[in-house]
Amino acid sequence: MIIDSFLFIAYTLFALFSLGYTFTVIKEKYYLSNQIIYLDYKNLDPKDLERIDVKHFMLGTIEIMAGDEVKVLLENSASIKGTVLGVIKKENCISIITSSEGIRNLKVHSIKKLKIISRYGKFFNRFL
Repeated sequence: MIIDSFLFIAYTLFALFSLGYTFTVIKEKYYLSNQIIYLDYKNLDPKDLERIDVKHFMLGTIEIMAGDEVKVLLENSASIKGTVLGVIKKENCISIITSSEGIRNLKVHSIKKLKIISRYGKFFNRFL
């Protein structure tokens, strides 16, 4: 009797979690197909996004898009981990938002090494 109750609860929770995951995947596919980048940061203002000129660019041989998570090693051995917003052409810098420091504008010549941790929408790149 008790085992039947636990099995019913387990099946119900599995169905709810699967349904929630499916809706999340559909929402992300919608955002990606309509070229919407969803960034959930409290420090991000519309003014900061208006300054961005280019959202898809090449840095050396690495192709970078807005929304990609990167780890940047600077010339002074400082390491920054954050999400790319884009490039500001006038200042020749890459705009990155971090969870701890907010928005950082990094000059291109001060970047020693850049590593992409994860790409925005990488799950759907095959299906588009």
